[in-house]
Amino acid sequence: MVTPPELPAPPHPQGHYVPTSRVGDVVVTAGMTPRVDGVLAVTGRVGDAVDVDEARRAAAISATNALSALVAEAGGLERVIALLRMTVYVHAASGFTEHSRVADAATDALVAHLGARGRCARSAVGVASLPGDAPVEIELTAQVG
Repeated sequence: MVTPPELPAPPHPQGHYVPTSRVGDVVVTAGMTPRVDGVLAVTGRVGDAVDVDEARRAAAISATNALSALVAEAGGLERVIALLRMTVYVHAASGFTEHSRVADAATDALVAHLGARGRCARSAVGVASLPGDAPVEIELTAQVG
């Protein structure tokens, strides 16, 4: 059996909100950006200051941060029964159309930790801006046990 990579500590909220909300066995994460030790690892608009490869790296970091918050709420990685949905917001330049390619890196990061449980329904949405000039922000919804 392959050991999944270690998750970082859950990121601290950057405002007046909680990192997760839970009702019964469903957990929803707040939007998570590519922060490492509280600092954005990548900034800028995708398709402009940020190329697709760097945006994919940012998406993987963001997804891992969201998963970390989810796992903390669930009480362990093994308690994540299934990811139900992921929304990937891409701070996209006008004319940028590779949102799904950026989002695929987030899916890959989740699969690295959860195996088949890391695949879920997904939306990849282009937006005009994100907090702190982040290139990507990710939300997860999951069933936990």
